[in-house]
Amino acid sequence: MRGKLHYVLIALLAAGAFGAGERVVYEANSLYHHIIVSEDDHVRVLRFHKGAAAKALGSSFAQSVISLEDPHALYMNYAKYSIACAALVENPKRVLFIGLGAGSMPRFFARTFPGCRIDVAEIDAKVVEVARRFFFLPEIETMKITVIDGRIFLKQSSEQYDIIFLDAYRDQLIPFHLMTRDFLEELKSRLATGGVLVSNVAVRDSAQLYPWMLRTYQSSFGTLFCAKVAGSINKVLVAWPEPQSQTEEGLRSKVATLAAAVDLGYDAAACAADFEDISNDTETDRILTDDYAPVNLMWRREADSKDWEY
Repeated sequence: MRGKLHYVLIALLAAGAFGAGERVVYEANSLYHHIIVSEDDHVRVLRFHKGAAAKALGSSFAQSVISLEDPHALYMNYAKYSIACAALVENPKRVLFIGLGAGSMPRFFARTFPGCRIDVAEIDAKVVEVARRFFFLPEIETMKITVIDGRIFLKQSSEQYDIIFLDAYRDQLIPFHLMTRDFLEELKSRLATGGVLVSNVAVRDSAQLYPWMLRTYQSSFGTLFCAKVAGSINKVLVAWPEPQSQTEEGLRSKVATLAAAVDLGYDAAACAADFEDISNDTETDRILTDDYAPVNLMWRREADSKDWEY
């Protein structure tokens, strides 16, 4: 009951923040999504579901949210956690984002690290168009956006990246081929020496999928950290290929150093404090593979449900 009450309160607070004056400014079907852009006097929301924007703000329905008063700032908490992890690589030179959304994170990263080359793999050309038209994503000399599935991009690329940001999931449909050990091994092969993977996932703690997902990451990466993002079901995972690549204290120290050198516009130290080393925390021996990954079935079912064979 306590958990349900918590989510209700979060939803109500978010709904109040949005207000009653929502306006839908764009709506269209693409090959992959039903895209809706809506706003009130304060925020603009990108989502792939019909329904009130206030509901999107209070759940995992929102893909991206920006403040109209300061559209270049990071608004969504999971994005703040993710970008704080840039501190884990000193002076990153090459970065990959798999998944664009409204482009808030790649744009913010480009402004914060102007010398870094940024690749973005986004499967939906309409999402790129919407990001440019409604979410202030400019043409940036150091950023290249390729309309392509993220996994295909990796197969066709030989680049090595200091940081790979994986943000291609959404609540109603998780691309299973981006959650398997086979895919994670491909990601790992594209990390430069000392490189790190930062992955945003929206999976409930109580879902059957959650322990399988964590075990799958552990099977590919020797070090795995996790931060549960307050007010949402989002988790930000940080992974290194080698065991004992980082300590919790080391992560917090590096984020504090970055925050002292660069004005991120939010409390990055508070984000860093939520990361925990879960490299050896296991609840199952089962992992997701290209041959077996019923992720959308498992996402909807509770962890203690035994009504199907697995």
